[in-house]
Formats: sequence, C-alpha cells, structure tokens
Amino acid sequence: MNLDVKKIINLHKIDTRLQEIHDEKGGLPEIINEQKEKLDELKNQIHQSEEEIKLLNKDKSVCTSSIEDFNTNLEKHNKQMDNVRNNKEYDALLLEIDHLKKENNELQSKVDDINNSIEDMNTSNDEINGQIDSLTEKIGNNEKELNEKSVEFSIEEKLLEKDKKKLMSDISDTLFLDKYKEDNDSMVSAVFNGSCGACFYTLPAQSLEDTKSGKLITCPNCSIYLYFDEENQ
Repeated sequence: MNLDVKKIINLHKIDTRLQEIHDEKGGLPEIINEQKEKLDELKNQIHQSEEEIKLLNKDKSVCTSSIEDFNTNLEKHNKQMDNVRNNKEYDALLLEIDHLKKENNELQSKVDDINNSIEDMNTSNDEINGQIDSLTEKIGNNEKELNEKSVEFSIEEKLLEKDKKKLMSDISDTLFLDKYKEDNDSMVSAVFNGSCGACFYTLPAQSLEDTKSGKLITCPNCSIYLYFDEENQ
C-alpha cells in the first residue's frame, strides 16, 4: 500500500474520533444549559406564586378585619333590639342587621375562596419544588459527568491532535491536504456494509474488493475517497 494512503486513512480515523469526542462532550453542555433554563423557569413560577400568595393574604387580612368589625356591629345592634321603642326603630335595626349579615357572609365567602386559592397554589408549589429538587440533582450529576469526561478526553484529544499534526506534515499530496482541511467529511469516508459511507451508494463488487485489499478508491457516485475498515462492517 502506498504510504500516503495509509496516512490518509489514519488521518481520517483520527478526525472521526475527534468528532466523536466533540459530540460526546458537546451534548452534555447543551443538555445542562437546557436544564438550567428550565430550572430558572420553575424558580420564577415559584417566585410569582409566592408574590400572589402574599397579595391574597393581604386581601384575606383586610376581609378578616372587616368581618370582625361587622361582628362587633352585629353584636351592638342585637343588644339595641332589646331597647327599641317602636316598630319603626325595630324595622330600621332589623334592616341594618340583615345588611350587616349579608356583607359579613359575602366577606366570609371571599375569605373561603382566598383560602382555597392559597391551598391550591401551595399544592402546586410543592409539586414544582419537587421538580426543582429533581432537576437540580440531574444538573449536578451532568456537570460532574462533564467534568469527568473533560479530564478523560483531554489527554486523548492532545495525543490525537499530536498524531494528526505529524500525519499532515508527512502527507506529500498538498492539493489533497488543502481540500481535506476545508472539509474532511467531504473528502474521505470508510465503507459501511458494502456502501459508500457518504452517499450510501452500493459499491460494485470489484470496487469493494479493491478497498479490502488496502486500496484507496473513489466512490463511483459521489467521488469521495473510500477505504475499508473492519470496524464498520
């Protein structure tokens, strides 16, 4: 086999592995960023809900205070009923008592509605806080894995880049190298299950045999350089 052919094949294998490392590392940061965005959304929901609960509690406090005032007035008016002097005073007090009771009932109904709303919001917040705890744990695990992979891949990447640099300096075909540097995936590919790894064209039997014998051929369909690799069969 021509020496440059071996180096071209090895060069592509190195770049393929470098891309695999990039993809493995690249996926986690994206996942972590998405998880952190979701976490911020959940925390914002909790914050907004807590602010709404504060406002509801203020309304509830106002209503409760008004109810106490109404109850005081009701008690006062009920005592006055014992001292009425005529039907006119009696009817006036009765009308006022009915009005106070109606107002009181409306306020109590409002307090009940507020309590129900607060209860529902607290239940929802408990569920969201559970999601926050779970998501925070996942982010921590992913960040730990990313750090471990960064350390693990750092050594391998440095060795691969060193080998790549040496191979490129040893390959004599400068025209090929210039094109390869622009886009290595459009220049070289391994044969996959008897087909071109780039366009998936099924190779003629003779072309496939040529690759198996160690030759670097061009795909009859897309003209990419092809080589045979046992791992991809």
